[in-house]
Amino acid sequence: MRNYTVKELTKMAWKSLGAIVICAVIGGGLMGVYVKHKQTTTYTATRNVVITHDLNNIQANSDNPYDTRVNADLNMMPTYSDIAENRKISVEAHKLLPKKLQKSYSADEINDAIRSESRPQSLVLSLKAKTNSAEDSVEIVNSTTQALRTQLPKLQPGAGNVVLLEKATTKSVDSNTTPGMKKYLAAGIALGGLLGILISFITITFKDIAKKNGK
Repeated sequence: MRNYTVKELTKMAWKSLGAIVICAVIGGGLMGVYVKHKQTTTYTATRNVVITHDLNNIQANSDNPYDTRVNADLNMMPTYSDIAENRKISVEAHKLLPKKLQKSYSADEINDAIRSESRPQSLVLSLKAKTNSAEDSVEIVNSTTQALRTQLPKLQPGAGNVVLLEKATTKSVDSNTTPGMKKYLAAGIALGGLLGILISFITITFKDIAKKNGK
């Protein structure tokens, strides 16, 4: 095995480091371009509704700390959540959309976009609409909550009143971009750096072989 001087080792180290850095940058750049091409952004608009009977009639006592009707509404919240995702609600919501969006989205597509969430011991139901447009998500969730208000009594007789809370707006929309850029950039840099190490190792090895054969 050949013995290297400190100067030679330093020179090889800098060359290897340069190759590694260049390959890492190229790997990160290529991965960034790939991810940018594949990325999609979705927008989720949320509107809350309260479903309850007249709270003014609540009477609390030691035997019955909560009004029977309120307890019934609390127990019914999961059912109300399921009804909010029912296609019949989406059909009515479709009718309430602006004409332009009625052409862009079918009732089934609205149904796919809508999700509802209820929380334990809460009369608040959260409806969420997720699409590729912030404006569309807002229109869909607002129309769906309006449809729920008119259709819930028909689908579930005896249900509590649906009180619509603040309208969804584009300012309150949540966005989510996938796939995430950071982890793919890190993977591209790591793979590029690994390739640079491999190239450096092969280059040094072949140079040694060439020098030995030349002696």
